[in-house]
Amino acid sequence: MLPQQPLPRSITLPLLLSLAASSLSTKAMGAAWALLTGLGLWAIWHTRQETKADSAPWIKTWLIATALAFVLKTVPTLYWSDPWAERHGEIRMLLGALAVWGLCRWSALDGLTTARTANALMLSSALGLGWVLAYGRGEVCTHPIPWAVSLGLVSGWLLAMGLHHTIHGTERRLWLLGGLLAMLAVLASQSRGAFGIVLWWGLALLHRAWQLRQDMRSHQRQLIQAVLAVVLLMVGIWALSFTPVLQRPAQSLRDAVAQISLSQKSAEAGSNSSVGSRLYMWQRSQEAITQAPWIGHGHDGRKQALARWAQDAHSEEIQKLGHLHNEFLNQLMDHGLWGLSSQLAYIVGLLLLVRQLLQAQQKTAAMAIGCFSFMHLSSSMSNVNFAHNYYPTALSMLVMLSLWSARPTER
Repeated sequence: MLPQQPLPRSITLPLLLSLAASSLSTKAMGAAWALLTGLGLWAIWHTRQETKADSAPWIKTWLIATALAFVLKTVPTLYWSDPWAERHGEIRMLLGALAVWGLCRWSALDGLTTARTANALMLSSALGLGWVLAYGRGEVCTHPIPWAVSLGLVSGWLLAMGLHHTIHGTERRLWLLGGLLAMLAVLASQSRGAFGIVLWWGLALLHRAWQLRQDMRSHQRQLIQAVLAVVLLMVGIWALSFTPVLQRPAQSLRDAVAQISLSQKSAEAGSNSSVGSRLYMWQRSQEAITQAPWIGHGHDGRKQALARWAQDAHSEEIQKLGHLHNEFLNQLMDHGLWGLSSQLAYIVGLLLLVRQLLQAQQKTAAMAIGCFSFMHLSSSMSNVNFAHNYYPTALSMLVMLSLWSARPTER
């Protein structure tokens, strides 16, 4: 049996600093991922002669899912001679899955390091909120949509940590606050595709309240605390309604409604707006996809189609775009059913992880992974997040942290 070792101090400090700055710098996010991935890959080499059976079956599930996704994208990429630089997302996801397998074989993520990681991400959330409020969505460290979706993933991870019943109450409240700050950063960024995190929070808190209903009935103090929390939440929402935190997303939703209304009257006339350009591209893509459903049109074919559609609609908005702003349609356009299957492999893999983790009573990790699958699915409906380095880096890293912390105790 392998000796379990704590995370080396030489790795811990740079990792925590990188995580804390990850909402402000793409390099910090990349450094955090690189530290974890490098350590995990080194651990695989370090333990290569060990024959111990792995005690976490979900690690194999995630490794298979990411490997399958990579292979399914490799075939059409080779067929069309597409640029390999666009495969950074699949490569990062596969390396992250390999890394967490090595980490779980060599070292356990202890509770102290997990708590410090949560504290670092809480600080990152606060910094991200402050930055987007001060400078606006156009000044975040990367494209505002994948930035917001990544903050949504962080919010879901901190929410899961904050609802962990075995952790000290003060720490849990701090992590819930950090998750709330990350969610407010998403709203302030006006990235509508990431607003699903609000729905996730609502469902998670309702589920938690349902679980505690019997305790609340038998303990008057807990009931009073719950009522007080609801009142404070309502007061907080009312107060935030006078600030850019809620005013910006409200205006963004009103703009979306107006743009949809205009597009319904004339798809071409609405194609110069954010929502209208998406609706127009999605409509035009249907015919192109049916022409080559198996292998798609390749990277260059998609670019040519976008240029043609922009010219047809006289749309300056579409001329500025490089993809269809829908992950699944973009995959079908590029690589047909091969590309779509690649993306679906991640969603199926994440859902299988949730099932296995719940069966193993690893509820905190299951809740975090559940949030990742929900956010990945919902945000992919209106953007191609894998076209940006920041998002797959954040997703890979947070899945690593979740699975590493869920490693069963060996006996």
